[in-house]
Amino acid sequence: MKIFIAYSLVVVGIPTAAGILFGNILIVPVSVIVGLLRNVGLLRGSDEATAAQDFEGAFAWSYRESIKMSVPDRIVHICLDILHGFGAILATGFLFHLLGLSPSAIVLLILAAWPVFFSVAFKQSFRALFGTLAGLVIGWLVILRLFAF
Repeated sequence: MKIFIAYSLVVVGIPTAAGILFGNILIVPVSVIVGLLRNVGLLRGSDEATAAQDFEGAFAWSYRESIKMSVPDRIVHICLDILHGFGAILATGFLFHLLGLSPSAIVLLILAAWPVFFSVAFKQSFRALFGTLAGLVIGWLVILRLFAF
């Protein structure tokens, strides 16, 4: 019964939603650091024209368009996508650890299916997809050691 509950929660997408929340919380310090470095003048793009261009680029990041975005903002977006995938795997590992189960590679495939589905169905960017998949793989390697599966 435990295995049914664990896999059902993974299929429904609860760990994926937790990963998105995890990524959005952890990206705040990175964004603040980039903003502070931009205000101090250590990074380019402190004027209003660049800020407006980066704001438009944030929407283009999610869709299949060419982007005109500064390098620090691209790094922030890549970190966000990686943290989304890492958080999803971390939530899944914690769920399986609480239930006393060992996750199989099927779990990784189920979690990878969510971003692939959304990228294909809603014509979202492959940049975000590859970042999330990289976070899933990194997280998979971490949870195998962290929870000693």
